[in-house]
Amino acid sequence: MNKFLPFLILAIILTLIPPVGSSANTTAIQLGSDVLFNQFHHLIEGKKVGLITNQTGQNSQMVSTIDMLRRDRSVHLTALYAPEHGLDGKTVAGKQVTSFVHPVYAIPVYGLSGSTRKPTPEMLKDIDILLVDLQDIGSRTYTYISTLQYAMITAKEQGKEVMVLDRPNPLGGTIVEGPVVELPYRSFIGVDTLPLAHGMTIGELALFFNRTIGVDLTVIPMQGYTRNMIYQQTGLAWIPSSPHIPNLTSVFGYMATGLGEGTPIRQGDHFTWIGAEGLDSHKYADLLNGSLLPGVLFIPENKGTAGGVRLQINDPHQFNPAKTGIYALAYAKQLQPFPIPKSTSMQISMFDKVMGTNKIGLLLEQGKSPQEIVSSYEADLKKFVELRQKYLIYGDEPFIPMQPLHQKHTKQPEQPKQPEQPKPSKPAKPEKPTPPKTGNHNGTTDQTKKPEPAKKPAPQTPKTSEKIAYLTFDDGPSPVTPRVLDTLKTHQVKATFFIVGREVAGHEAILKRIVAEGHALGGHSYSHNYQLLYKNMDGFFADLEKGSQMIEKAVGVKPTVFRYPGGSTNTVSLKYQDPTRYNKQHTVMQAIKAEAKQRGYMFIDWNVTNGDARSNKYTAAQALANIKQQVKSQKEIVVLMHDSSTKSPTAEALPEIISYLKEKGYRFEVIQADRPTVSNVK
Repeated sequence: MNKFLPFLILAIILTLIPPVGSSANTTAIQLGSDVLFNQFHHLIEGKKVGLITNQTGQNSQMVSTIDMLRRDRSVHLTALYAPEHGLDGKTVAGKQVTSFVHPVYAIPVYGLSGSTRKPTPEMLKDIDILLVDLQDIGSRTYTYISTLQYAMITAKEQGKEVMVLDRPNPLGGTIVEGPVVELPYRSFIGVDTLPLAHGMTIGELALFFNRTIGVDLTVIPMQGYTRNMIYQQTGLAWIPSSPHIPNLTSVFGYMATGLGEGTPIRQGDHFTWIGAEGLDSHKYADLLNGSLLPGVLFIPENKGTAGGVRLQINDPHQFNPAKTGIYALAYAKQLQPFPIPKSTSMQISMFDKVMGTNKIGLLLEQGKSPQEIVSSYEADLKKFVELRQKYLIYGDEPFIPMQPLHQKHTKQPEQPKQPEQPKPSKPAKPEKPTPPKTGNHNGTTDQTKKPEPAKKPAPQTPKTSEKIAYLTFDDGPSPVTPRVLDTLKTHQVKATFFIVGREVAGHEAILKRIVAEGHALGGHSYSHNYQLLYKNMDGFFADLEKGSQMIEKAVGVKPTVFRYPGGSTNTVSLKYQDPTRYNKQHTVMQAIKAEAKQRGYMFIDWNVTNGDARSNKYTAAQALANIKQQVKSQKEIVVLMHDSSTKSPTAEALPEIISYLKEKGYRFEVIQADRPTVSNVK
């Protein structure tokens, strides 16, 4: 009894603390767990909840999701499920995670890395919904995502909902690398057709997995997260995800040093060193440094009789862990030949499980260069990149969750494919990029005379029964803008364009057309660079004014309305604010807003979006569907869309968006500074 006394005291203390959300967030992003309790709590109210989690399942204020649910009297936390390494993350790899009844919570804790890796029907019988809150490390072989996929399959079989609380991919979302898993080589460290580095968050992976599962799935996205963020930029503290991943250096070194399963090549010091017995450290370092792999230096270092290199990662943005791991194996094989474990008809070798194929082992046996090995999987990697696009949530702009992401559809089973024996080949030639098709819309106008601005209608106060839609387009002008203008002209609709100053040069004719056809121009900064804009108040207004001057120089009209990059409630500014001038009580955004009010500037937010800020890979149908989901019976809506060069689907969807809004009874107006109500719609 005495050993449980501390747990009982902790439980009593926790029950005395009132339930709270995570609204005091001072990080650059809010996690899915923050967003769930702050915005979408109604989705779990009154439900019996099961939670797959471990020590990493904490919100941005370092409060565990277990505690958040236990304090919440509107839900019933019925069961916990622990992945590899256990509920506390301290169980060493290979040791079973057993099930037990929690001594404090008095609920079952089911181990999913022991006698079973897949929840049994008995484990799910007392829950309505299965929540997942786990911090992945961006590698396909890290088994937390495998536990997610196995759990989704059982939940589908048992008719249970699954909700994934999204978290960052520590490596970011832009580097996708490594051989792709072939169907015969699937295992618990390769549950789907993923490369070694997938570049997806755990929420995006859930959507990806669900294409062949079809479970009732909800993903709670993060707020403020962008595709190119690495973990160091989130402002979150790293919680060791397993015994050998104590810090971010280990996260980035995991694939670079840990691919040699079953060979003499081994990692050391928590994935920061790689080498082997008898290997010449200096020759090894020379080969690796001579390859000019980005973002890393290799320092020769012996460990007893073993030679190897220590990784010095100096640019984690550029560093490619999986490619580095392939190079490290290939050069070690050149210096000190060693046998590669081979799969048989009875058993797949661990090396081939890690690689997801037998081809890499065969190429290493043939003495192929790392460049040839990388070229061998580029075609499959390209197919994966295309396949994953439709499941990506985040884009270049800080993501703002408008609603949870719900997905339920009939699964599409994949056809088995027999592994092919690799053929020696020359490195693939890089494909030439295909120029974007812009049709006949080249944005040119007759420049022999200056266009006359059309007369703008006087602002009207909406009648009680009247509904007004303000269509807005950010981040232009670009070759997409003329397509938008063509549609607006055809449908006799006016809109407001928030211009980025750096895009004006070369597109002056497009701006003149905007003004001539009766649309409104607004300012959206010059640089659209958060690091420059949100360092301090003076820098923000200098950048904003430079953008306004570019617009005025092009069309002779100075903007009177503006839009904050990221919106007025963005959290990304916290990351870039000067810590010597601002803190969590006095933020740079507070200073900017106060100064804007003093200067009489009108900043416009939005209350409806077509979702095109999430990704450059989306469809017109998705953009229209997002609008339909958000337009209810509001009297005034400000619709956020983008007309930058990567947003062609927005132009494609615009005719149907306009038709839909007309059917809903909306008329269209431009935004003007003397209509201040629309600045507060968000």
